[in-house]
Amino acid sequence: MISTLIKLVKWLLAIVLAFVILGVSHDEVHLNPAQRVAAPYIYDLVGWHASNFMSKWFHLALASMPWNSQSDEQKAGKVERYFELGGEIAALENDINEAAAVSGEGSGQRLTELERRLDELRRRRGGLRNDVEETIEATISAVISEEGLAYWAGLIIPPVDIRLTGPPKLLVTSPRDRIHRAHDVLLRSDVGLSERESIEDNLLLESDLAALVLNIGGLATYPASLPSNQPLQWTLRIAAHEWLHHHFFFKPLGQHMFDNANMQTLNETAADMAGRELGDRAFVLLGGVLPPASEGSAGESPTSSADDTGAFDFSREMQETRLRVDELLASGRVEEAEAYMEERRRVFVENRFLIRKLNQAYFAFYGTYAESAASVSPIGDQLHRFRGLVPDAGTFIREVSGMSSYERFLSALWELEGGREAPAPTADPGS
Repeated sequence: MISTLIKLVKWLLAIVLAFVILGVSHDEVHLNPAQRVAAPYIYDLVGWHASNFMSKWFHLALASMPWNSQSDEQKAGKVERYFELGGEIAALENDINEAAAVSGEGSGQRLTELERRLDELRRRRGGLRNDVEETIEATISAVISEEGLAYWAGLIIPPVDIRLTGPPKLLVTSPRDRIHRAHDVLLRSDVGLSERESIEDNLLLESDLAALVLNIGGLATYPASLPSNQPLQWTLRIAAHEWLHHHFFFKPLGQHMFDNANMQTLNETAADMAGRELGDRAFVLLGGVLPPASEGSAGESPTSSADDTGAFDFSREMQETRLRVDELLASGRVEEAEAYMEERRRVFVENRFLIRKLNQAYFAFYGTYAESAASVSPIGDQLHRFRGLVPDAGTFIREVSGMSSYERFLSALWELEGGREAPAPTADPGS
């Protein structure tokens, strides 16, 4: 009964998403500047949903046969081997890059052998993918149920559904005179560096927009699209993060996500915080051991990376940069702000933080995540205070997902902290 209900919910979600995408993705008459410039590289969301959704269900039908049943130990072993192969693939890719840079007798033969080995490792890991995805989904579902977020008979809506693949790239734009997330466009994952820079340059010249094409950690498609080349703990956190976006879609928080920048920041930051907590619980269930940095109170804000040795502190330096940029833009000194950002980018690169482009679009994107050093939003601290005042992650998710406005969230926080009157809301920062 439960498996049948899960299948039905997943089919219905896929149909709903397909209609949404078809309704908004092909309006060529009303393309915004970012869509026009990036048109040759647009990511095919409809095709991705169709191919990946059907592929996963075909595998699930086969795996449901009695002769294909697996023990928990077998499932955990496949997960471990999948991520071990990921590390071997990454190391081999580095070897190939080094071999390609060396010319000399025997270098071609060695490169051919390395590439053959890489193909074999990718094939072996690909053969494990479907089973690993299902184990990750089941483990995160177990944590969600433990947090009291399941419905009748243990049904989770929406069911956890992921695909380990290569997520698309994201084009983000911002006006030059302020930091504001103006346009988001998904691009194919194979868009190269020269094409990325061409898109960014064209938007600057033709539309006077700061633009940035960047890699993303995951995408809340259905199934959610996650990178296949990351460690297990990180993957579990992002899988939980993307499920939370699916969950919020049916709640006031998700339905009002794009009302303003504060609501978008509230949504993304809540998914970040709760996703880490759920993902780490799933990691332990799969036999993982949390490093010391992952331990401690869920209500505490992340600590700075600064130490007393004078080492370069990325968080402090980035926050200083953001504040100065805001100050320059507020006084109308746009070109000075842009020159300052390039100067600061070089400082980050010199200290081994390889930022390709630091501009208004960079801050517009990363500013959406209130825990990021690129953000000036108070929402990160507010959410950490909120989490510290509720007993568990399930309560946190239930309470926050019911917020239909930032003002309502502030009122709820004020009440939790013992206030008698709701505070006046802060201005929407626009990022």
